[in-house]
Parts: sequence; C-alpha cells; structure tokens
Amino acid sequence: MRTMKIFLTEFDAYGTTFAGPNIIAETFEKADEAAAKNGLIVVGELDSIYVDTNDNTHGNVIPLKDKRTIH
Repeated sequence: MRTMKIFLTEFDAYGTTFAGPNIIAETFEKADEAAAKNGLIVVGELDSIYVDTNDNTHGNVIPLKDKRTIH
C-alpha cells in the first residue's frame, strides 16, 4: 500500500500570491516536479485538520525549510 501526502501550493499572478491547488503525491520530489510543470510553488505538506469544541477549524501544515521556485 502506498502512502500519499497532500502538498499545498501557491502561485503569483497580477502582483499577488494566491493559494494554489493541492497536489497529492507520494514524495515531496514528485509534488515539486508536478508543481514546476504547472507554474506552482510547493509551500508545505498538510499534516492534519482538526475542529475544536467551538467548531473552529485548524490546519496543521509542515512548512518547508525554504521556498523553492523551479523553472
């Protein structure tokens, strides 16, 4: 069984940074390659989402050590 991870992306357009689509891949390297082919930057890996007793949603993201842009 393969373990897939959810990688979060962003992209720049019109002088603004926007959240991009999530990439589901086995490794950062595969996600980074897919992001580069689509003009995106991988900014982190989604670790978990939990809802507290007040129904507030919290996302835990494992940040990357550095932002990389691959062209």
